Amino acid sequence: MKKTIFSIIIICLIVGCTNLAKIENPSFSIQDALGRHVEFTDFPERIVIAGKQTPTISNFFYLFPSKSDKLVAIENRSQSKNRFLSIIDKDFESKLALDKGAGVEQISPINPDLVILVSSMKESIGNSLQEVGINVIYVSFENIEEIFQAIQILGSVLDSETRAKELVSEYQRINFEINEETAKNHKVEDVLLIQVTTIDNGYSYKVPSTEWLQTKMIEDLEAEPVWKLASLSGGWTEINIEQIINWNPETILVINYQGHSLEIVNELLENDVWKIFLDEKEINLKAFPYDYSSWDQPDTRWILGKAWIANILYPEKIPESDVIGLVIDFYSYFYTVEETIISNEILPGISTFF
Repeated sequence: MKKTIFSIIIICLIVGCTNLAKIENPSFSIQDALGRHVEFTDFPERIVIAGKQTPTISNFFYLFPSKSDKLVAIENRSQSKNRFLSIIDKDFESKLALDKGAGVEQISPINPDLVILVSSMKESIGNSLQEVGINVIYVSFENIEEIFQAIQILGSVLDSETRAKELVSEYQRINFEINEETAKNHKVEDVLLIQVTTIDNGYSYKVPSTEWLQTKMIEDLEAEPVWKLASLSGGWTEINIEQIINWNPETILVINYQGHSLEIVNELLENDVWKIFLDEKEINLKAFPYDYSSWDQPDTRWILGKAWIANILYPEKIPESDVIGLVIDFYSYFYTVEETIISNEILPGISTFF
């Protein structure tokens, strides 16, 4: 009898310890942007962000500011010299900066629990990382749906699913309000959104893919993206000034990913060919806002870019004050930035775009 009781106690202890181990080390699976189911025995504590679009991934990662200590290394691919992440993370400088194009040899010694990459990096680096036993999660940001999915993936990885749902809900709320304010317009405006870069003594002009966020934002606002029929679906399509003149847009929005859109617009206003074209057609030429990155991109700031476009096209419905107010609310809610930092560090850099 005593042996039986003793055996039962031992079994209960074993089962109890096993259940406790399961609670302390939960096993779970996350589906990434490529539809892969990635298995985890615990939430990762040492995370590396690498590859193309590292700044974009980092910006989305920091929508979960309480988890910033889990990020141990970031590949150096910043668009801007402005260090936005160092403003919102006092320990950011302690993160290891990986060389651009870092491979397994540089990442593996860091001993990461997880490496986050965009989907296009699977063949070039993702497969090699997995071969040496490093977990990889892929995200993608080409459109609004993929952006929301990426936020939810990061929320799952960081044990912050509630925060992820709240972030997506807030994006959806703001987006819905912008669309509602600009809906049912009697006049459809012809809009050209172009990436302009300086080359030699001239300029290079490119338009985005028909499937990309930039095109969709224009269409959502019930305007006509004049480049749509000429744009290829795979990426940026190069065009020339003759094509721009033939399209005859009413509004031209200029993008520059090095932060020089305002300088380029001022140069175009003085350029002989552009000056004649703009004056004759009375075209509204505007520089796309840029603080730490350009607002047209599928970055966390895409909602600011959409609000700004709405202001340019429908100022009577979306006034400047609404966009400025949104900027303040955005950095306050999405990144928990203090109002004094927003006023002193962020707003002065974008005021010239209005």
